[in-house]
Amino acid sequence: MLQFITYRVMKKRFHIKLGIRMIFFLLSVMVITFNCERIDNRAEEATDPESLISKKQFNSDMKDFSLAVSSALKESPGFRNLIKTEALKMFDGDYDVLISDIVTVRVPQSASDIKSANSNYCVRDLLQGHISKITSSTRLKSSASPIDDLISQYPYLQIAVPVNAEEWDAENYVPVVTFLPFEYDDLTAKELTAFTPDGRTITLDAVTPPEDPVIVVSMNERIDLEDPKAPVTPPDPANLTGIMTESGIRLMWLMPDTADSDNTEGYYIYRKSAADANYILYSTIYGVYNRSFDDNGVESAKVYSYYVVAFYNAETSSPSNYIVVTAPQKPKPVLSFDAIQHAKNEVELRWQNDNSQYISETVVYKHVVGVTSDYEVFGSFTSDEHETFDRDITPGKKIIYKVQHKSGTQESNPKYDFVQAPYRDISRKSPVFIKQIRFTDWRIERWPAGKPEFYVTVTNVEPINKNPFKVQDQIDLRFEEKEKTSQIFQGVKVLDWQPGYWFDMLTFTAVEYDRPSGKLTLTIGVGYNMKDTLKLGFLQGNAGIEYPIVFEDKGEQCGNSYFDYFANPETWLVFPNYGVQIRLSETDN
Repeated sequence: MLQFITYRVMKKRFHIKLGIRMIFFLLSVMVITFNCERIDNRAEEATDPESLISKKQFNSDMKDFSLAVSSALKESPGFRNLIKTEALKMFDGDYDVLISDIVTVRVPQSASDIKSANSNYCVRDLLQGHISKITSSTRLKSSASPIDDLISQYPYLQIAVPVNAEEWDAENYVPVVTFLPFEYDDLTAKELTAFTPDGRTITLDAVTPPEDPVIVVSMNERIDLEDPKAPVTPPDPANLTGIMTESGIRLMWLMPDTADSDNTEGYYIYRKSAADANYILYSTIYGVYNRSFDDNGVESAKVYSYYVVAFYNAETSSPSNYIVVTAPQKPKPVLSFDAIQHAKNEVELRWQNDNSQYISETVVYKHVVGVTSDYEVFGSFTSDEHETFDRDITPGKKIIYKVQHKSGTQESNPKYDFVQAPYRDISRKSPVFIKQIRFTDWRIERWPAGKPEFYVTVTNVEPINKNPFKVQDQIDLRFEEKEKTSQIFQGVKVLDWQPGYWFDMLTFTAVEYDRPSGKLTLTIGVGYNMKDTLKLGFLQGNAGIEYPIVFEDKGEQCGNSYFDYFANPETWLVFPNYGVQIRLSETDN
């Protein structure tokens, strides 16, 4: 006869079982242990990683769940921090996190889902979004709620951080994820199949402990569910209706008087558009009395079908009635929009109207970063107008424009462009002079070598094909007095700058040369700027291209410094070595 001792652990309905557990192992197929001292961070590429995975359904389910966890950890720092926080609680005496305990915990939604962001987005939503992409388990694929399905079948399913949990930098480090297969044996297992954040399948040493945290998916061996209650099926939603709003479609439904928090945890919203073959789980609403949902992720005038299902733990109700709703008509956005700087105080704004629809007006907005707190109306234009000029430009300020079509009370989605207003007059040549050079570290030229001498090479990048080229090769800048660390120059012109765009950039490379000692060959990073593809106000700045340059003499490398066309022409360039600085100017006086 088995003897048991029962304990309460952190107010959860668990008890620690002492004694023989072989019977439970045979009934639940869950005797899967992990040993934190048998996973090696020195992971090698698996020659045949699939050979370590049994084809039993259990292994298939655990593999799918591990892949989903790996993908979710990579996407969500909030999820990583949650796992670390819960593991450090050691609710069962080890660094274990029971999935059923965290499935409803809220986590931040990813930036890619901001359009359809849900303030109630939780671990269930995060994991379901990733496991739905996994195809190896057709049974889980067919489930309306695969995470709840997993928890129902494997109530002891857990995520563990068996080693290095306290040292885990969860904000920045994404661990490898592995799982304990059905046939895992502590005494004989030497390797485990694992999945890296970049999607590779590898093998881990199951004997030597790793140096970094590793996530282990397994069944909890330290707790047992105490007298689990029979499943509770929530009441059925009814009278689902949908109405158009200015920003989308609002759904509303009713529940029987018997619905309360003891039988209804929330609602699944299913949606199907004309482009979808089947209904998809579109959103999750938490709270028995939250019986409305605003779908603002619809396209203008498109037709959408919906139904609602109530859920409680892993149980779901029958679906509500099905409805079909047409999204509100709102104008389409402009086809294109560009802000083009022609002169120091002149920016041309061009757009192409979509005249396949009715447009009451086109509205252009302007935001000066650091000056205005938000977008302000710059002008309103008829459907026949497609350009205007902004002649109120402050040099050195970033100006972001947006344009929207308007029809009645409806506005289209916006389009954006921006300029970083340069100090230079872009309509004419603008000279760049080297006026002064200085340094602070005398190791650059010891006293026996006399006065310091500098070479400066200036490079640029051709805007279309991004091919680097030299603007000036080996500008010779010599100090005239040994005891000074600063030298003033006259007449050292780099170029007359007239770029085709305001975000051009020059790369300055400086060396203090020594002669006669041969050639000095350097491979430098030539910088250039690009606008972000959506033109939202950012430069994909300082992208670089490797480029070899040759100085005729050897010397001390001062390094590179970068100069933007829109920057103040009167400036000091700072180089990384020896405290070297070069003063640039637009004049030679």
